[in-house]
Formats: sequence, C-alpha cells, structure tokens
Amino acid sequence: MAMSIKSIPVLTGQAAANFVAEADSNKNQTTPALSEKAAERLKKVLEKSKAFTF
Repeated sequence: MAMSIKSIPVLTGQAAANFVAEADSNKNQTTPALSEKAAERLKKVLEKSKAFTF
C-alpha cells in the first residue's frame, strides 16, 4: 500500500518577502565565536561520542 507524501509548506506573499528581507539583512552578520569554556565542553562531547560503542 502506498503512503502519501506530506506536502512541504511554502512561504508566499508578504511572509515570503519578510523572510527574504530578514535573511538578506542577516547574511552579513558575523557568527559569534565559542568561548573557551564552551569549546572545552564541545571537545569533551565529541570525544565521548567517538568513544561510544553499541
């Protein structure tokens, strides 16, 4: 039995224009850097994930 594929919502009209305008204004902003503490936590998480076995 075939299952129907759910449609993907599409922005139209003013919502689409607002989305594009917001995306364009955000594209030039810099991404904040990780703090030293956050970078260390991320490193620990990655090490644990690599060592994980099922």
